[in-house]
Amino acid sequence: MARTQAKRRPFGVEPFSRRATVVWAVVVVALLAAGGFFMFDRLANGLSMAGATNAVPWGLWVAVYIWFSGLAGGLYLVSALVYLLRLPRFAPIARLALGGSIVSLVVSMIFIGIDLGAIRHSLGTLLFFHWSSPLAWEIKAYIFFMVVAIAQFALVLYNDRGARAAVAGAADGRKADTHRGNVNLVVRVLAGVGVATSFVGPPGGTGMFFAAVKTRGLWEGGITSVLFYVMAVVTAAAFLIVAYRLLCRLRGARPDEAACTGLARVLAASLFALALCVFFQLAPALLSDDPRIADAVAVMTGGYLAPLFWIGEIGLGLVVPAVLLALGAARRSPGMVTAASLSVMAGILALRYVLVVAGFSVPLLAGMAPPVYVPSLGEVMVALFVLGLGVALYGLAVRFLPLEAMGPGEGVMEKTAIAGNAAVFAGPVGNEKEAAR
Repeated sequence: MARTQAKRRPFGVEPFSRRATVVWAVVVVALLAAGGFFMFDRLANGLSMAGATNAVPWGLWVAVYIWFSGLAGGLYLVSALVYLLRLPRFAPIARLALGGSIVSLVVSMIFIGIDLGAIRHSLGTLLFFHWSSPLAWEIKAYIFFMVVAIAQFALVLYNDRGARAAVAGAADGRKADTHRGNVNLVVRVLAGVGVATSFVGPPGGTGMFFAAVKTRGLWEGGITSVLFYVMAVVTAAAFLIVAYRLLCRLRGARPDEAACTGLARVLAASLFALALCVFFQLAPALLSDDPRIADAVAVMTGGYLAPLFWIGEIGLGLVVPAVLLALGAARRSPGMVTAASLSVMAGILALRYVLVVAGFSVPLLAGMAPPVYVPSLGEVMVALFVLGLGVALYGLAVRFLPLEAMGPGEGVMEKTAIAGNAAVFAGPVGNEKEAAR
């Protein structure tokens, strides 16, 4: 019986309830079924079913791609608070951030893949390299970033295995401590390399790529890279608040309040930085006569993108979460903080969509009519299909990987060893059981 349970619980992960599993499966199947036909159409007939044109070649799929790539980079940066800076407050969400970063990067690559025309031709971007191409640099940086993140996560799991053996008495304690210290050092070095890569990969590299498009005044300038970086941190903090509380609720565990408070503070600080970035993105339109910038901002603030800008980007992305975070802090209400996080994620998606589409709203040649882009039904349904794949991947990750556990990779082993506590690998559920004892 014990062997059967061990097979069903890889890495010691506690199973979810049958109800939670059924709900997850229904959501995945519904999304895949809704977009399945349109995804087949996209793969069989190319981009003819999309609403993008020569004038507006980037649309909904690119906007969602940069949302997920930003989420991937932001989650990795949050995980670095533990793996690089060793801040114990964030230890309970470190693995969730690192594992979520890898899954988010995979989803973002799927989105950009379906936007690249003939998908088989995208292999050429991996095999060939042009020194003068920003896209070539970004693709290589993405691949390197993913390799670093996967290697770091694998070492964290490997360190768990060695520490479990030491706790069980299967290895000499002093040698085990030395071994764990060496692995933790490598993890820390990889975290530093990953953070450095984030400036040219996700999320900073995507901003650099947009800024390199000199024909689009809205994107040109140094603030674009900073904006993408800040958006990534905002999205990651909001995502972790929602995901961590949801997982704790499904596990029947109590969330670590120090970690939740820390994430709320990161979200509040990054929201303030985001508001400054949005202001400095729009300010040149008020100070410059360059129509490439002024006309694009006019489309955002008073044109057909105005509802998404004012209601989505400014309202849901900045004003509503700021008010909810203030009320949540004053009333100590986790529900308001979670609502603020959900609002932020929707607002950042609107911001990225508006940024992408408004960049193409100014015609390249004088006298041409300003292009207008509206996503087709096929684009929306394909996006839902890929979102279903994403939900499936996230669900599989939390079911089969110890994303809620804490071990030597998070600095837990050292503290518990001093206290003489052998139960170092208990995740949220295990900690609750230990407290009950």
